[in-house]
Amino acid sequence: MSQSPNRTPIATALLQQLAAIATRWPSPKVRRLHIPQRHGEPGEHDAEFCAIELDDGAFGLSYILLGDTLDHLLARHGSDRHNALAGADPMAMAQRLAGGDEVERAVALAAVNALTDSVWRRVGYTPPPAGNSLGDVVLGPQDHLGMIGFFPPLVRRVDEAGGLLTVVEMNAEMVARQQDRFPRVCITLDRTALADCNTVVGTSTMLLNDSLDAMLAAAPNASRFAVIGPSAGLWPDALFERGVTLLGGTQVVDGAAFAEAMATGDSWSAASRKFAIARDGWPGWTALTGGPA
Repeated sequence: MSQSPNRTPIATALLQQLAAIATRWPSPKVRRLHIPQRHGEPGEHDAEFCAIELDDGAFGLSYILLGDTLDHLLARHGSDRHNALAGADPMAMAQRLAGGDEVERAVALAAVNALTDSVWRRVGYTPPPAGNSLGDVVLGPQDHLGMIGFFPPLVRRVDEAGGLLTVVEMNAEMVARQQDRFPRVCITLDRTALADCNTVVGTSTMLLNDSLDAMLAAAPNASRFAVIGPSAGLWPDALFERGVTLLGGTQVVDGAAFAEAMATGDSWSAASRKFAIARDGWPGWTALTGGPA
């Protein structure tokens, strides 16, 4: 999956697509920014994400535990958890995905996802439900899975399938800690270790730290490359054009219940659904939206 050195940056490609879609489907304003009540506790997966809610009830999620993002997000917006950014233009916020600081990029990705959800709702598109936690990636004993970021619950899945597992992490401390826990798993900081993998799964954090293209280039033998996680709720066209074969995201289906769970620190899984969009089954954004005006 080698990448052209002259390829448009992924953030730029996503923003260009949003702008084209907005000519036919103008975006509503932001209703509120949701910041989790609890954070950083072991097992509190739901507390790892913020959300942008739009006036039409659309939602977009974004990961906030990359580096010091959460601390800076709380310092900037935490005093007004329910009304921060109310009335803002989500298209303007989305622009900060390219060149913004860590907080601006996190909020921008949430805005990108909310804008996507808004149009999907208006055109009547419901992404297919996901069948498993790997974004519908099915593993067998012949598979060598590359995991970008460490997901301990998925290690058992790989063991059960009888395949090989290579994990590429960005955090040296995490590598040392997890290598002690899982001595049979190759856990490394070196992304070139993905070269022998035929299947790769990574989270949309790669859109926040701008590492997606580099990871795709590091996995030339991967016939399956899935981008998964609650932050992966965006138009998949630019990702599919680069070599991603599956997008697995999260869609909020009960806005009131989601907002209440976010405010109280409870799980919002019952207010959302996981979906998986395969590249070979995707109709394309122009078919769904009617193309730019």
